[in-house]
Amino acid sequence: MSTMTVDSAEAPVKSAGPGHNGVERRRRKRAKISAQVHIKAANSPDPIEEICKSVDVSRDGLLFMSARAGYWKGLRLDVTFPYSSAAAALNQAQPAEIVRVTKSDDGQFAIAIQFLSAKAEAKSEKKAASSDPYVCGANSESASTLKQQSIVLAVEPDQRIADTMRAILQNDGYTVVIVPTAQQALEVLRTTTPAAFLAEVEAEDMSGHDLCLIIKRNDRLQRVPVILLTRSAQPADYSASHQLGAVVCMAKPFKPERLLHVVRLVAPPPAQRSAYGSSRVSSSSIERTL
Repeated sequence: MSTMTVDSAEAPVKSAGPGHNGVERRRRKRAKISAQVHIKAANSPDPIEEICKSVDVSRDGLLFMSARAGYWKGLRLDVTFPYSSAAAALNQAQPAEIVRVTKSDDGQFAIAIQFLSAKAEAKSEKKAASSDPYVCGANSESASTLKQQSIVLAVEPDQRIADTMRAILQNDGYTVVIVPTAQQALEVLRTTTPAAFLAEVEAEDMSGHDLCLIIKRNDRLQRVPVILLTRSAQPADYSASHQLGAVVCMAKPFKPERLLHVVRLVAPPPAQRSAYGSSRVSSSSIERTL
């Protein structure tokens, strides 16, 4: 049985430069996680497949193995990933397109899917940043909007660590909501758009990676900065966290002042935003300061 690998979940790009001879260039930045995927043909009420095994994912696509022969390049799909049947799940179907189908010697098919919104994300983020009221110096938001912009939501089952996080963040002006499970966090996210979200990669009921994907695939929540914490501190944890959209991945245990520094960078406290404007920064900028 041969082993097959597919380099990317996005459409190949031809190299037009001299010396490349039209060789395809594909992105290799991908993380492997275990999460359920719900796939159906666009405009169809019936699911084609529900996948419960590990898949390779990036922010703009995913790759999975299937025994079905009903996939072809160019097929438009509605993909819900990660998918959960839980009542609190923030399931949201994403329009996608199959960009590659490859059959292996054992009869399995490697299906590479690209989310159609991926190409527009960068433009959307720039447009949103330019219309940010803090960038423009406006201060006319309602009290409820300002309140949500100061909320830090965290998943932390350890009460001692939760108390430490709450104390240091509240002292800096944040409204802190800490819940012990991922399902409880999803319940809060159904009605709240926090200023920042924290979760542990190795959480028991749902991994921090899965929670990060749910947030980044939700239109309302996708701009919420996600900070992931890891107990293993393995290079794979950091790489996967960044590929899934987290702004930073921190080793656990951590120094309280270091956590506060990171939260301040991605979501300045209300008083600081009013005085100096928004100061959202990239994950690379955060890493350079740590």
